[in-house]
Amino acid sequence: MLRSLLLTSLGTAALALSAALATGAGLKDFPVWIGCNLEGTGGEPHPYIAVPTDSTITWSEPICTVPIPGDPQSRRLVVERWSNIWLHSPDEDSRTLFHAIPGGDEQKNRQDRAFCLGALFHYDYPNTPRLFISWNRREDGIPITRLSRFEVQPGDIPKILPASEEILFEFEADGHRGGDLKFGHDNYLYMSSGDGASPGDPNNVGQTTDNFLGSIIRIDIDNARGDKSYRIPPDNPFVNTPGIYPEVWAYGFRNPWRMNFHPDTGELWLGDNGDEHWEMVHRIKSGANYGWSAFEGSHVFRASNKLAGPTLEHTLPEVEHSHQEMRSVIGGLWYRGSKFPDLKNWYLYGCHFTRKVWGFPMDGDKPGTPIRIADTGGQIVSFAEDENNEVLVVTLDQGILSLEKAPEQQTLKPIPTLLSETGLFASTKNHEVAEGILPYEINAPAFWNGARRERFMGVSPSEKIQVQLKPPGMNKIDDSELRTKVGVDRWKMPTGSVFFQTFFLGEGQNERRVETQVSLKDRGEWRFLTYKWNDDQTDAVLVAEDGENVTLTIPDSKNTGHTLEHEWRFPSRVECTACHTQRSMFVLGASMAQLNRDFDYRPWGGKKANQIETLHSLGFFFRNFRPNPANTPPSMANPHDKSQPLEERARTYLHVNCAHCHRETGLGGRANFQLLNWLHTADLGLIDERPLVGLPGIDPNQARLIAPGQPHRSEIYRRMATHGVGKMPMLGGTLIDEKGAHLIRQWIKSLDKSTPQN
Repeated sequence: MLRSLLLTSLGTAALALSAALATGAGLKDFPVWIGCNLEGTGGEPHPYIAVPTDSTITWSEPICTVPIPGDPQSRRLVVERWSNIWLHSPDEDSRTLFHAIPGGDEQKNRQDRAFCLGALFHYDYPNTPRLFISWNRREDGIPITRLSRFEVQPGDIPKILPASEEILFEFEADGHRGGDLKFGHDNYLYMSSGDGASPGDPNNVGQTTDNFLGSIIRIDIDNARGDKSYRIPPDNPFVNTPGIYPEVWAYGFRNPWRMNFHPDTGELWLGDNGDEHWEMVHRIKSGANYGWSAFEGSHVFRASNKLAGPTLEHTLPEVEHSHQEMRSVIGGLWYRGSKFPDLKNWYLYGCHFTRKVWGFPMDGDKPGTPIRIADTGGQIVSFAEDENNEVLVVTLDQGILSLEKAPEQQTLKPIPTLLSETGLFASTKNHEVAEGILPYEINAPAFWNGARRERFMGVSPSEKIQVQLKPPGMNKIDDSELRTKVGVDRWKMPTGSVFFQTFFLGEGQNERRVETQVSLKDRGEWRFLTYKWNDDQTDAVLVAEDGENVTLTIPDSKNTGHTLEHEWRFPSRVECTACHTQRSMFVLGASMAQLNRDFDYRPWGGKKANQIETLHSLGFFFRNFRPNPANTPPSMANPHDKSQPLEERARTYLHVNCAHCHRETGLGGRANFQLLNWLHTADLGLIDERPLVGLPGIDPNQARLIAPGQPHRSEIYRRMATHGVGKMPMLGGTLIDEKGAHLIRQWIKSLDKSTPQN
């Protein structure tokens, strides 16, 4: 019905345009794409939106912002990840360098660079002009987390006195560092620390208590005692308990990232990053054990790991989220502003991975139902308040944002529950796409549980594709620094565009459709949906927002009568946004390098032709963009085409399978390297670099991201070849890509440590 109405409204002009599109592919009568029934659909919109603050300053990966207590100009510190701390004057929109922690220089070895975790002024500033900074650096190859105290010279332009640094304490921590700092209502300083260990906590560090790891630390910084620069509060729960540090106030955490006190009750609330399945929000009680790594939230994590230490009772989280809706919780704060009365007594927090802000009210003494309240579009790392106690959201890649009430939106239509209702197919049973949908193939597909894929796009010629030959975010990279032109292009798709792909498992007559994934740009925003094919292969059903895990039974390809069981994950809608990001322009395969290849259009009434030329002839490119050797990057290498150079194939494989996370401001934030194929190998931060968080099984001092000539020491290969915890890529299925792992192994073996990589 929708299609007939649109055709009527387009009238003879659209039909004439369709007839005029004579192409090299012979698609002279290829019809115009007129949209689908997914447009204008969706669930309830978020009640709030995140908007940039008025600052014109571009911050370099800010991790937190700290108000200067009592400052008449409402100035604040902005702490950048790599140890630059700026004094920011919002009224003048200006900044001056306040402090640069030694060791944060970008020219240093990437894994040895110092980086900040948190900062906090003394609660009685400026009467007690001191600043506390938690940070991490490697010393003699050992990663050390340190809590430092600095004297500050107050005044019109407050200045830190670097020579005044006093180290309160430090401890070894290689990953999962925590490092947040807050003063409680008791004026004691609280600091969070993570388990400092590998994924899965193989050594059960979370339940050891003869260290600072996986804990909340509580100290009195106003009264030194003995050989310490602080006093241990006499009411700390383990002051006289053997086998546990007396500074510890609570323990059993994996990576407590960001915490805050309730302004009225004084209770400490925090977000704790989970491992395999769950993210937690905790209300912290003195002396409590929160269970990691015997438990992940309220769930058994590893039965062989037992509760240990002085507290053998497991304290459960107040709220927990499965990884189907959240993957990296960022602890927040209690709303106490006046702009949003609806949020009074709400706890606001977020997710670094999905970029969403969440919140829940208190129902008596218990949290109410959590809801998503905003989509920031940025990688959330902390929350703060402005001078009016309104919420600030700090993101690594989008800077510092504030919340606003979402504008009134027209009620959305429900999302079609059947694939046959979407308008994408003329016949779902026969897998025949609708008129105007164009099939395509890419040069270098990513691995997805060994499935075969068929890909399609729908783009209206009245709305053009913009080709960006040097993507945003690369403006600091000169062309001479690029390894090759391969891959250095992205496409900005117009609203109404749709890309979808169907996954097939099995072979020959036993092949079956499993899933169709849809990417739709609707009302200027990209949305991602998944449909699960039914057993009789006639239609597919919309998968719930949080995704679904199933065990598929696939007939043996040799027709022996046996069947194979296949674990399959239908991704949640937020999981899709992990790879389909703004940096990647949302459609991973839409680029010159991927589409520059021939395609057989004969089933669509054409002939074999180059896809880029075909799209150009169909009028899809903005301002009649004409492909030519000067502006069309060469075809991306097929990773498994052995006629192409090994280096090129390996770099391409890492690019298409891993670089959506491992790139500038990508979601692989714990691993400070890039896998983009347009950079020189030597510039990836990969060769002979130590992993921040390595898999167990080898000496950490011997582990490298890539150890030339030695795959067994190379973290990249080891993660590709492992099952379960620590497997990479994190998404894309549970199976190991045997061919891909073999390719990377061969490439690593071919590398000569003494030869610079280009």
